[in-house]
Amino acid sequence: MDEALAQAARQGGGLSVWQATADGWRALGCCGAVPALPASAEAVSCDAYAGAIRLLRVVHDGDALSAALSGLLAARVEAEWLREEQRFAGQLRDIMVTVGQLADEVPSLEAFLSRLYAVLSPLLPDGALTLGLTDDEGGCLRFPVNAWPAGADAFVHAEPALLAAAGRRQRLWVLGRRRLSALCQGVPAGQLPLLWVAVPLLDEGGRLLAIASARVDALHPGDARVERRRLSQLARHLCSQLGQLGRRLQLLGQLRRVRVELDGYAARLNAELAERRRNEQLVQALGEVNTLANSLLPLPAVLAGVRRTLGRLVEFDTLTVALYTGDDGTLAFPYCSEGAAQQPAAAERALLEQVLHSGRPLLSGRPALSGEDGATLRSWLGVPLFDQLRLLGVIAIGSHAESRRFGLREQETVEFVAGHVGGAVARLQATQALYQVNSQLEVRVQQRTRALDEANARLKYESLHDTLTALPNRAYFGQRILQLWQQYALDESCPFALMLIDMDRFKLVNDTLGHAAGDALLVEVGERIRGCLRPDDFLARLGGDEFALLLPGPVNYKSCGRVARRIVDAFRSPVVVDGRELFTTLSLGVVLSDGQYHAGCQDMLRDADLAMYHSKQQGRDGYTVYNHALRQGKADQLALEAELRHALEGEHELVPYFQPFVDSASGAVTGFETLVRWRHPERGLIPPALFLPMAQESGLIRRLDRYMIVRACEQLARWRAEGRADALCALHINLSSENLRDDDLAVWIAGVLQRCSLPPHLIYLEVTESALIDVPEQAQRVMQALHDVGVRLALDDFGTGYSALSYLHRYRFDLLKIDQAFVREVGVNAESTAIVRAILALAQALQLEVVAEGVETAEQVDALRALGCPRLQGYYFSPPRPAGEVYWGAQASVLAG
Repeated sequence: MDEALAQAARQGGGLSVWQATADGWRALGCCGAVPALPASAEAVSCDAYAGAIRLLRVVHDGDALSAALSGLLAARVEAEWLREEQRFAGQLRDIMVTVGQLADEVPSLEAFLSRLYAVLSPLLPDGALTLGLTDDEGGCLRFPVNAWPAGADAFVHAEPALLAAAGRRQRLWVLGRRRLSALCQGVPAGQLPLLWVAVPLLDEGGRLLAIASARVDALHPGDARVERRRLSQLARHLCSQLGQLGRRLQLLGQLRRVRVELDGYAARLNAELAERRRNEQLVQALGEVNTLANSLLPLPAVLAGVRRTLGRLVEFDTLTVALYTGDDGTLAFPYCSEGAAQQPAAAERALLEQVLHSGRPLLSGRPALSGEDGATLRSWLGVPLFDQLRLLGVIAIGSHAESRRFGLREQETVEFVAGHVGGAVARLQATQALYQVNSQLEVRVQQRTRALDEANARLKYESLHDTLTALPNRAYFGQRILQLWQQYALDESCPFALMLIDMDRFKLVNDTLGHAAGDALLVEVGERIRGCLRPDDFLARLGGDEFALLLPGPVNYKSCGRVARRIVDAFRSPVVVDGRELFTTLSLGVVLSDGQYHAGCQDMLRDADLAMYHSKQQGRDGYTVYNHALRQGKADQLALEAELRHALEGEHELVPYFQPFVDSASGAVTGFETLVRWRHPERGLIPPALFLPMAQESGLIRRLDRYMIVRACEQLARWRAEGRADALCALHINLSSENLRDDDLAVWIAGVLQRCSLPPHLIYLEVTESALIDVPEQAQRVMQALHDVGVRLALDDFGTGYSALSYLHRYRFDLLKIDQAFVREVGVNAESTAIVRAILALAQALQLEVVAEGVETAEQVDALRALGCPRLQGYYFSPPRPAGEVYWGAQASVLAG
C-alpha cells in the first residue's frame, strides 16, 4: 500500500486513505502532507472491500481521478489486509500448537504460565500480558508470573482490581484509555494503556480458572477493533488449552494420589505377605518339630532335624542344646555345634547357665565368645526350653559373621520354635521312657496274645464241636449243609445226600447203666460211624443220641444205600463198655437234594427226619431212603390224624374190643384186656398198628387212652349189672407213657370208677417198659397215686427189656405179663422154658400175679399149665372181639386138650 500511495503522490501530490470504523475513521495510508478529514469528504464504495474508503486529492481535483485511485487502492488495500490476516492466523495456529505441546509437557500450572510469555511474545511484542489464577473455589486471584510494561508502575497496583471485576463479569471485557481513566482514578493518563483487554478462562463446568489481560500501548488509528478481535481469538484458544491443562493436571493429581495410595497398599500388603510367609514358615516349622517328636528317631537325630528347620527361619552358624538329665541338675549336651558329641566352650557354658538360672532369653553380642575350634562368636542367643512350667534346658544359636547380629526378631523366632521344641523334647523323653516299659510289656503282650489266640482257637473249636465225641456239633453242621446247598443251587447236576442217624433204645442204657456208660457208648458209636465214611464225608452229633451225616456230591441212591448198609452192619458186633457187652442198633433216614421238592436245607432235614422215623416204625435197625411215596404216606397220616380227632369226639367209630384171660386149671374167664379198634365209616376197620403210632406222635394218645378207659369201665359196669360178669371179673386197660406224665390221672380215674360204681381193684392198668423209660421219676409218682386209689398195675412184655428186674424193685406192680416171645417157644426151647419158669418163681416170691400172653397152641397150654402158670391169654382161646361177641368160658374138653 505504501508503494501505491507513493506512485499516486508522484502523479497527483499528497494522498491519504481512510477507513470508517465503529469508533471513527482509521488512516490506512498517506503520502505527502495529509490534512484532517474534511466534513464534506466524499465516500467511495468498493464492492471488493466492506469498509468505506475516501480519497482526498490535495493538488489535483477531479472526480474521475479520485474514482480510479479509489478502485486501485481498494483492491490493493484488500489484498494487503487479507495477507495480514492470513499471517496472523498462521502465527496464531503455530502458537496454539506450541501452547498445546506445552500444556502436555509442563508438570504444573505455574510452569505453564511461566513459559507462556515466551510463546505469546510474537503476538504481544510489548510483553503486556498478565495472568491471574484463582483458588479452588474460583476466587482470590494470585499472580505467579507477571510481565509489566516499562513505566507502568501506577497501573500495576490498579490492574488486580480490574481483573477481579472482569472475573465477576465472566466475559470478554475491552477498555480504552478513556474508560480506563474513569475506572482507575489516581493513575495518570500517560501511564494508562491505549487498549486493555481482559479474558476470563472458564472450565467446562463454568468455573473460573484464570483471567488473562493484555495491554496495547501503541495503536494506529482504527486498529482497536482488530486488536480486540485478535485478543478474543487468542483468549478462546488459551481458555481451551488451560481447561485441558487443568483437567490433565487434575487427573495427574488424582493419579499421583491413587499411586501414593497404591504404593501404601502395596507396602502394607508386602508387609502382610512377609508376615504371613513368616507365620507360614513358623507353622511349617511347628509341624516339622511335631513330626520329629512323634517319630521313633533318637533325640540327637530329632535335634538335627530341629537345626534344619530353624536354619530356614534364622541364619546362624552354631546350635547348642543343653538339657537336664536328672533331679540333681546335671546338664547334658545331646546336640552341640554341628551335632558332634562335644562340650561347649567355657564362655558359652556360662551363658547357658545364666539362661538356666534366670529362665529368660539372653541376647549377647560380646566378641569374647570363642569356641574350641578357635572361631569367635560375634552374636549369641539363648532361649530356655519349657514343658509347660517345667524348665528342661536351653537352646542357643551363634553367629561367626560380624555383619550378622541377632536381634529381637530372631529372638521371637527362636522363642516360638523353642516353645514347641520343649514340649516335643518332653514327649520324646517320655516316649523313650515308655518305649522301654512297652518293650518289656510287649513280650508279655505277645505271650498273652498267643495264649488268647490259642484260647480263641480252642473256643472256636469247642463252639463248633461236641465236647464228648469231638465231632462237629449242630452249629457246625448247619454251616456245612448250607454251603453244600448253595453249591447245589449253582449246579443241580451234583446232588448231595443227608443222613439222620438215631440210636435205638439209648435211654434204656442211660437209665440202666448210668450216664457214664451212655457217654462211652456215644463215643464208640461216633468212632464206628466215622470208620465207615470217606475222607470228604461230614459227620456231626446233633445232640443226645442223634447224629447227622453229609455226603458231598455227586451221589445217588445206590451209593447212599451202600454207606447206610455199612453203618448198620458196623453195629452187629457188641460194644464193650466197662467190661460189659452192649448191643445197640441204629435207625437211619436218607434223603438226596432235589431242587424240585426242596426249597432249602430245612426241607431236606424234614424229609430225612421223616425217613428216620419210618425206619423206627419198621422195627428199627435199618435205614429208609426217602421217596415221594413216603411223603404221600405222611400226608395220608396227617389226614388220618384229623379224622382221629373227629372220631374221639363221637362214640361210634372207636370201639373197645375184649380178649379174655382164662384160668389155666378151670378154663373160666377171670377178666378181659381192652383193645381199641377203629371202625372208619369209609376205610373200614383200621388196625391199631396203623393209627396208634400216629396218635402217639400227634399227642392224641392221652385222649385215646382216657376214651378207652371210660368206654371199658362203662361196659364192665353193664356186664355186672346184667349178671354176666361176676364180682372177680377184672378189666385190663393199656396205659401209654403220656398218661404217666399227668399227676391228675389218679384223681380222674377215681372219678370214672365212682361214676361207674366199680371197685378199683378190678381195674388193671398195663404199662410197658418204654413208658417207664421215658419219665421214670414222674411215672413213679403217678403209679404211687394210682395205688393209693386202689387201682392195680401190670407190667406188660416182661422179660424183653434190659432192666425189667430193676423195675420190679423200683416200682410197685401187681401183675406180670410174660412176653409172647418166650411163650412161643415154651416146651420147645429149653432156654425159653427156663426163663418162663424163672419168671413164675420170681412172681411167686414177690407175691405177684402172672399172665402168659400170646398162647396160640395146645402144646403151649400144656407146657404153661405144667410150669404152674395160673392164667393164660391168646388166640387159642379167643381173639379180641366186640362186647357183644366176647368169649365167656371154655368147655372142659378144650382144656383137657
